[in-house]
Parts: sequence; structure tokens; C-alpha cells
Amino acid sequence: MMRMKLIAALIAGAAVAGCASYGGTNLQPGTSTEAQARASMGQPAVEFRNDDGSRTLAYPRGPLGTQTFMVDLSRDGVVQAVRPVLYDGTFYQIHPGMTRDEILRMIGPPGDTMHFARLDHESWEWRYYDTWGYLAIFSVDFDRDGKDVSKFSRRLERSDGKSR
Repeated sequence: MMRMKLIAALIAGAAVAGCASYGGTNLQPGTSTEAQARASMGQPAVEFRNDDGSRTLAYPRGPLGTQTFMVDLSRDGVVQAVRPVLYDGTFYQIHPGMTRDEILRMIGPPGDTMHFARLDHESWEWRYYDTWGYLAIFSVDFDRDGKDVSKFSRRLERSDGKSR
């Protein structure tokens, strides 16, 4: 009996997961609701509240966390947009002097963080596929005050599968 309950629970979990949308493609800006977004995409990793009462939900996704989708919600909980954010065009908008919070709101939670005690700097990293389809890492370094001091991107592999 206990085994049957476990099997039933696993099947129900798989069915719910199967209904979830990877990138929110089933959501319609202007008509879909926050409840529909959460039912489709699941629990967000981070939720940002904006000064105007709107909110943004962050959904890191993909193999090795190579995609992050932001779901923008109006003040009344209607989906305004579903945006992929880990790509070169977004990274070009990051500039020295931006804060951790500004960058987190722009591209979502990093896949990895490192602290460099000697410099008293912290580095955040995101894996993504660059414009040419190469697996890459985008990094932002912050000083002790939490301000961006540098950014860079590095490809991890070439199309022939060899590491760089």
C-alpha cells in the first residue's frame, strides 16, 4: 500500500512538472495572470518589487543554468512580458558603477559566486550561449562597496567540442 502511494505521488509530480512551461511560451502578455505564470513556470528563484507596484519574477533555467527568463507583472498581476536575459545584448548594458541589486534585477541570480579576499572583491558568473552559439561564461566583479568594477565574457568551448 505504501509503495502504491509513493508511485502515485511520483506520477503526479511528473505530470505537474510536464505541464510546466520551460520559458513561458504559453503565457500571453496583457492577458495571462501571475497565477497562470506560476502554474506554468513554477516557483521563481527571485521576486523583485518595483517602485511603481509592478514586479518581476526571475526563472533561471536550462542545462548548466544557461538561460534566465524574467516575467514582468503589472501592479494588478497581469503578465506584461516574458524575457530571456542571458545574452550579449543584455550584457552590453552593464557598466562600471552599477550595484549588485541593479545587475541582479537585470539578469537574475548568478550561477556561481566567488570571493577574492586579497582584493576584497566578489565575482558573479552566469553560463550562457553567446551570439554565435558558443557556451560561455559572463562575469561581473564587484568591489567591497558592491559596485561593478569590471565585466568580461569567456567562451568555454568551440563548435568542434574542443575547449579553449
